[in-house]
Amino acid sequence: MHVVIGMKNQLMDNSGFTLVELLIAIFILAVGLLGTASMMASGIGGNRLSNRVTVESGIVHSVMDEFMARDASDTVFNTAVTDVVYDLDSSGGATTRVVQGITYSATYSITTSDPVTGMVRLDISVGGGGRTLNMTSFKRSI
Repeated sequence: MHVVIGMKNQLMDNSGFTLVELLIAIFILAVGLLGTASMMASGIGGNRLSNRVTVESGIVHSVMDEFMARDASDTVFNTAVTDVVYDLDSSGGATTRVVQGITYSATYSITTSDPVTGMVRLDISVGGGGRTLNMTSFKRSI
């Protein structure tokens, strides 16, 4: 009888994890890791979109600045034009610009006497990578 009591104490005294507890712990860890991987993928995609928008914004502002720097008496403001391709690479003659493997192009439209006589409306459009960014401004003309 003494031996049986000792064996019961030894069986009850075993410490460690059961297989079920181990499987539950691994499942919880796996769910957490999948959630983290999903967040990382979203972050990378958001970063890629942010980079494209930054490049497009830089190009459209550059084109608009070039038009705004022109003199009000410049002949480009005398005639209304629509969707004219803008030369993004004046030194090389190419009308496009490639940034990180994406080809960007720009077009502009000029509307004379809009909204009033003596003003022109400038519409700049930059497209690349399946996206288009538009910017509108007004300039005094003579």
